[in-house]
Amino acid sequence: MAWTDMTQLTNCYAWYKPESLSSAYSDGDPIDSWADSSGNGRDISNTLTSRPTALANAFGTYMAADFDGSSDYLSSASYTQSGDVVVTAVFSLDVLKNFNTIHTIDAQSPPTFNAGTPNTQWNTLLVYDAGHVTLVQVDTAYTAYWTKGFTSYLLSAGTNYLVSCAASELGRFIRVNGTAFTASTINLTTPTTPSSGNAHITLGYSGLGGSFLNGKIVEFVAYDAVSTDFPEVSWVEGYLADKYSITLPAGHLFKNEPPANAPTTYNPSGGGGGAVLHPLRSN
Repeated sequence: MAWTDMTQLTNCYAWYKPESLSSAYSDGDPIDSWADSSGNGRDISNTLTSRPTALANAFGTYMAADFDGSSDYLSSASYTQSGDVVVTAVFSLDVLKNFNTIHTIDAQSPPTFNAGTPNTQWNTLLVYDAGHVTLVQVDTAYTAYWTKGFTSYLLSAGTNYLVSCAASELGRFIRVNGTAFTASTINLTTPTTPSSGNAHITLGYSGLGGSFLNGKIVEFVAYDAVSTDFPEVSWVEGYLADKYSITLPAGHLFKNEPPANAPTTYNPSGGGGGAVLHPLRSN
């Protein structure tokens, strides 16, 4: 039996899954609220006309939130964010355009990000330049760092992607379908302590002009990192790749099978005998 419970992560901040949508909406319904399955009660909602719609069978048999690219977004109420934020999401893009935004974790709702202006943002994943992926993080000390310009990698419209990203004092990375890509950074100063303060989780908008998502999100998980090894990421990727039939690269911990247990028992150093639930595969 595969592991399916994101609440077993060391600190799961929020978890939006398709089962919550399909239990509340029918195909074509506007989404007023997407329930948080993490147990923290951080539902994301929008009661305006700028709501995504529920799209049945968007990812296999799973319902997704369909964002129109012009005004749709969903945002949580304020909560206290303290610590690192790692995000893993499964999405597809309908159109390749600058600033397609998958998610933003920001002090404001809706987000108020402006390039070159101090902000309080913990984790923002944008899609730039007709396919490149860019991670933007601006901490509470207004020290910005961006990860951008993947080497030889572009996203395509109409393809399902599993993307994990983090920007924190523990490190920064973006992984697409389980593979990390080389990226450049600008204005890089790494904070020595985690950002903290009031935060909101928003799907589909970052605050930049024209940055509304034109695409679909089927699942989103925001969680903490326990170390620079980011051991939780492989577990979440393994679960989501199995669920949505996304191929992971050779050598990924869960290339051939999904995780069977919670990542809290994982020893990222590879030692400890039975602490490693699945050996590294190389097929």
